[in-house]
Amino acid sequence: MRVPQVDIAPGYPVSQLIKGGWQTIGRKADAVDDLLDFVRAGITTFETADTYAGGEALMGALRAAAQAQLSSELSRTIKIHTRFTAPTRGPGPSARDIIQSVEHSLRQIGGERLDLVQLQWWNLEVPGLVDAGIVLTDLQQQGKVGLIGVCNFGVEDLKRLLDAGVTVATNQVHFSLIDRRAENQIAAFCDTRGIGLMMFAPLAGGFLSDAWLGASDPVGTDRPFSREFRALIDTGGGWKRFQHLLTTLRAVANRYNLSVAQVAHRWAMQCGPGQAILFGATTADRLKETLAVFEISLNDNDLAEIEAANLVRSPLDIGEIERAPDSPMMRAIKEHVD
Repeated sequence: MRVPQVDIAPGYPVSQLIKGGWQTIGRKADAVDDLLDFVRAGITTFETADTYAGGEALMGALRAAAQAQLSSELSRTIKIHTRFTAPTRGPGPSARDIIQSVEHSLRQIGGERLDLVQLQWWNLEVPGLVDAGIVLTDLQQQGKVGLIGVCNFGVEDLKRLLDAGVTVATNQVHFSLIDRRAENQIAAFCDTRGIGLMMFAPLAGGFLSDAWLGASDPVGTDRPFSREFRALIDTGGGWKRFQHLLTTLRAVANRYNLSVAQVAHRWAMQCGPGQAILFGATTADRLKETLAVFEISLNDNDLAEIEAANLVRSPLDIGEIERAPDSPMMRAIKEHVD
């Protein structure tokens, strides 16, 4: 089973599954063999960021290894996406900051230009968003940047860039069974504007898995967990309601001999509004488990059961929860970025 390719932008095919870079933070050259195994399986698109320690250098090592070890046809299909991440406080980045960041990313990743640079602008009170988009447009015209994308932008914030003449090719948004805000406004808006939608975190930081079925609420305990996604569970009705959802997913999974995570992943692929979906995996050891999501299709009864057990759907747009001042999500994001 090879992962199919989809056009996330006109003339820009990516693998339908995109390998996220969070899990490879801190890994060195030993990760390259794993990444090559992903490429051989058809997962030819990779995500990194300027804030991921060693992430861009690792992508450069992958590109070099692919050219040396794989066929030229296969190595040419590799796409590497990175980000420019604005600080969450202060006066905002200067044009020089953005140019130096992009040029550093280009040196680390290699190639003639960066395939896709995504603007990550968590705190919109930090000035300079539109100016940053214009700087990236200039770099695009110089041939240093291929496509320009954004991360977690709602309709109004995206309009600011589009109205300034920035050609936004993609928008990467969270979508999972605990957070379906992408269905509210942004999916239709991006569709009408020809902006490709990529979904990330289909397992909600690992919460949508058997590991949390029947577990106690981790808040106030020593058990590690993602505070950003735990906050979304509260938005959707709380821990008890979340456990009911996991129980339902386990019942569906039993019919297909799958895990809760596989069913949650399949649901996001089958029902989500995006063309491609990012997934996290530390190594290639579980590739077979990951690719199994292409071998099944949830039927109408499965989908109806999951829908009945699902969390309360927030009416807000993408970005409104993440960027709410002093929200649990914003506090966790600031801690990571800063």
